Amino acid sequence: MKTILYWVLYPLIRPFYLISVILNTLVLALIIIILSPLDRKGDIVHYIGRFWSFLNVYLSGTRMSIKGKERIEKRQSYIVMSNHQSLFDVWALIAKIPLQLRWIIKSDIKKMPIFGYALERMGHIYIDKTKRKDTAFGLEAAARKIRGGTSVVIFPEGTRSTDGRLKKFHGGGALIAIRSGVPILPVTVNGSRFVLHKGTLGLMPGKIEIVVGDLIDPVMFGKNGKDELTAAVKTAIEKNLDLEYGDLTLES
Repeated sequence: MKTILYWVLYPLIRPFYLISVILNTLVLALIIIILSPLDRKGDIVHYIGRFWSFLNVYLSGTRMSIKGKERIEKRQSYIVMSNHQSLFDVWALIAKIPLQLRWIIKSDIKKMPIFGYALERMGHIYIDKTKRKDTAFGLEAAARKIRGGTSVVIFPEGTRSTDGRLKKFHGGGALIAIRSGVPILPVTVNGSRFVLHKGTLGLMPGKIEIVVGDLIDPVMFGKNGKDELTAAVKTAIEKNLDLEYGDLTLES
């Protein structure tokens, strides 16, 4: 029965789900734009983003769980660094990590009508990675938000992994951590690539697991320890990586 649901019935439902995502994203983005002048820091509209994430994950038929949540101190700011397998990673992290989160986002997304502007009004940070000056400005903006009490999310791989294995980690997140002295929260996302694989709209209902690792104190690595800190973060994320989690072929 599960096989019939996954491979026969769900593809028929998928177009209606995609339409619902477009519509609810448009409506909620407009609400965020309207409310944002009353919420300069973006703390209130963050909860609209969180509702948007919960809504679209559960409408897809995907289940989420989190391990290690007790390691998170809600009053503490963090640099959240996670692996990246799917567009669903963003929704899963917003929905399950109980922090005020802001993202460092590729500048291309800013061009998206309404949605791109709404993200900017929420306090997310756009950077053009092809321009060194713009990247430096984005890193400094992230450091300011962290010092102001907000947590910033970074995908150190820079792009999604097609097979789930970790790609090369970039050192920008470690540099922010060293400059700000704020602890890094390593997070591993499992199963999302089976829900929505990179380069396709072939969404399937599945399950996503978020595993919160032990905090990493950047102070221990010194001012010149960017590479060592980046390697430590990669090791912490890889430790909890489960490449088979959520594989539909193993469950059918």
